[in-house]
Parts: sequence; structure tokens; C-alpha cells
Amino acid sequence: MDNNILNNGKRNEQLSSNQSFRADKSNKKIPPVEEKNWILHRYYTRHEYEICKIIIEQELEKFAGLTEFPHYLKGLILRKEGRVQDSFNCFQNSYEVNPRNVNNFTQIAKSLFLLGDYKRAIEIFLQAKKMSDPSEWEINYFLGECYTRTNQLEDAETHLIHATKLTKNENPYIALVKLYVIKDRIIDAIDIYTNALVSIPESEEIATELGQLYLDVGDIKRAFQQFGTVLAQSPNYTKAMIPMAYIMQSNGEYDVAFSKYKITSQSMPESWTLWNNIGMCLYGKKKYVSAITCLKRAHYLNPLALAPACNLGLVFLTTGQVVSATIYLCGAVASGRTSSMAYLLLGLALKRLDDLDGAESSLEKAHSLAPQDPWVLINYAVVLDAQKKSKQARELLVVLNDVNTLIDLDLQIIRMTKQLTVKLQADDKLSRPLFTQEERSFNEDEV
Repeated sequence: MDNNILNNGKRNEQLSSNQSFRADKSNKKIPPVEEKNWILHRYYTRHEYEICKIIIEQELEKFAGLTEFPHYLKGLILRKEGRVQDSFNCFQNSYEVNPRNVNNFTQIAKSLFLLGDYKRAIEIFLQAKKMSDPSEWEINYFLGECYTRTNQLEDAETHLIHATKLTKNENPYIALVKLYVIKDRIIDAIDIYTNALVSIPESEEIATELGQLYLDVGDIKRAFQQFGTVLAQSPNYTKAMIPMAYIMQSNGEYDVAFSKYKITSQSMPESWTLWNNIGMCLYGKKKYVSAITCLKRAHYLNPLALAPACNLGLVFLTTGQVVSATIYLCGAVASGRTSSMAYLLLGLALKRLDDLDGAESSLEKAHSLAPQDPWVLINYAVVLDAQKKSKQARELLVVLNDVNTLIDLDLQIIRMTKQLTVKLQADDKLSRPLFTQEERSFNEDEV
């Protein structure tokens, strides 16, 4: 009986040990792959990218890279840091782990878009579109952008219009308007922005872009109203403040414009457009040294921009520094080969350097670009007269006379025209008077 008890005791003890072993074995669980995903997402949304990257590397090392979300999140962080190629590799790794996730397709295509490989991006976006929900607007938006950059404008318009119907996001509207501007459909572009403001009335960017579009087509009144509406809602919105100050500057309100530029410079100290406008504002106030300083800063920030180089040439011509003006105007001509103003100013600079042949060539180019520009016509006529080409100079004065019947010319142009007319009539009287008070009759084929 004692043995049985003893045996039973041993048996019981052995069973107790086995049960304990089974309990220990059952407690050893394999940690799930997604265990740290929630904390990664939290750090990412808080923009705590350094801590997020440390945990990502730990997770990738722990699971030998066979985990999707850390690769995906690392790609997003690297893209924000400007490392697009590295982020592309991360998204590919994420795709290899889970090839059925449409987000991996989309992010790979976005990376190709940022890398400039638009054709491959289109192929992958089209695959992602088949896998995604029909209400997904972002894929249509990027397809429109890719088609625009590959000059497939009809396909681009189709996808961008579809994207605008699926979302209230600003980007598809802005991209569609840029497409219409490329196709020279300005009225349609204005209608798109007007309709967009009905559905997105709080969008400052679209309202500002609409004002800029009015400004580009010369509708100053509507542009001013549009910028005023934006600034009434957001007084420090710099994108609207700069064109508003430009309009004031164009009307001679230099002090008001300068005060707005001063406010804008605090948030946009590296904007070459801002420093160019400040320079021309100071030029209007005849503070030439300060104007040159600001324009040089604008030129430094963007050496390939046309406006700072052209304006520097203008200021240097005004202050009599002709050689410096010629240097900057040659750069302006190289930057903007379709700018008549750059060729005009270069012609004036070369004329002051007694290079009449060069001046004639430059003004001839300016005349071919802007055949009815009064400033080009009068200066070209003066240079032709200096080159003893009186007949061609007279022809330009006739054209200038026709322009004068349509628009009011600057008094300086009229004065110079009369002086040149008297000089030419002294050699050989013109066949008909210029700048008469009588109305000129037009033929049926004349505008």
C-alpha cells in the first residue's frame, strides 16, 4: 500500500512535470509579422521619421525582410527625403512580399513618374487601375500627368476630367487647366477654375491661379478682384500677395507694393520672382543702386531666368553702364530667344557702343518677333536711318503711323517719330504726311 502510494506519488510527480512542460511549450508563441505596424504608423503620422526608421530596420532584420509594411513605410520616408530611387527599391521589396496589394503598384508607378520614366509609369498605373476601386481619383490624376508629359494630350484630358469628377482635391483641376493652357484653350481653363471654386470655395490656390490666369490674358480688373478675395480670407497668403503687389506697382503705387513685398520676403526669402519685382519697384522709385542689388540677387537665385537678366540690362542702360548692360542682355537673349524686349534692349546697348551692325541685327530680330511693337518700330527706324537705309526707315514709320491710329502711343515715341520724320524729309520728302489728324480709311483686307 505504501509502495502504491509511493508509486502513485512518483507517477503523479511525473505527470505534473509533463504538464508543466506542455504549458511552457504552449506559452512560446511565434510573434506575428505585423506586431510593430501600429507603432510604426503612429511614429510616421507624428513625423518622427528617425525613430520610425530605427524600428523599421529592426523589423526588417528580425524577419529577414519578409515583411511588407516596414518596406512600404521606409519607401514613403525616403521619398519625403528626396531619395526617390531608394524609395523605388523599397516599394519593389514591398511588392515582392505582397504582389496583390494595389498600393504597392501605385507607389512604384509614382516613383517612376518622379524619376521621369513616364511610359513605364503609365503601364503600371493602368494595371493598378484594373485592381483598384472605380472611385479612385489619384490614379486617373497621375495618368493624366504622365500622358501630358508624353504629349498624349487627348488621353491626358480624358483622365484628368474623370479625376475632377471623383474628388474635390485641387491637383486634378490645376493639372487640367495647365493642359488647356498648353492647348491655348484659355476660356475653357477659366471655366474649369470657376467651376472648381463652386465645389471647393475654400481653395486659396485655385482662386489665386484663376487670378493669375486673368492677369496673363490682360484682364487686370478681374485679376485684382480675385486676388483681393483671396487676401480678404488669408491676408498673409504670399501667392496672392505677390501678383497683387505687381498690379499696384504697374499702376505706380510703388510704396504700397513695396510694403507687400517686404511682408512676403519673410516667408519667401529665396524667391527670385520676388526679388525681381522688388528690384523693379525700386527702379520705379529711381533708387537704382538698390534696384541693381535686388536684381542681382534674383539673377543669382535663378541665372537662367529671363526677367532678372533683362531688367538688369535695363537698369544698367538707365545708369549709363552700357558694357555691364550688354553682358546681362546677351544672357537674357540666350535665355529667352522669343523675347522681343531682350533683343530690343540689346540693340539699344549695341547702338550706344557704336556697333550699328550688331544693333541692326538685334532690332531686326526684335521686329520679327513683335512687328507692331511701337518701341521696336521707332528704335529700329532710328538705327536704320543711322545706317543710311532711309527707305526702310520710312516704311517702319508708316507702320508706326498705322499703329498710332489704333492705340495711343507714348509721348516719347511720338516726339522721336516727329524728329526722325523731319530729318528724313530734309533728305527726301515722304510721299504722304505722318501722324495726321485725319482718319485713315482701311481696305477690306486690312485690320
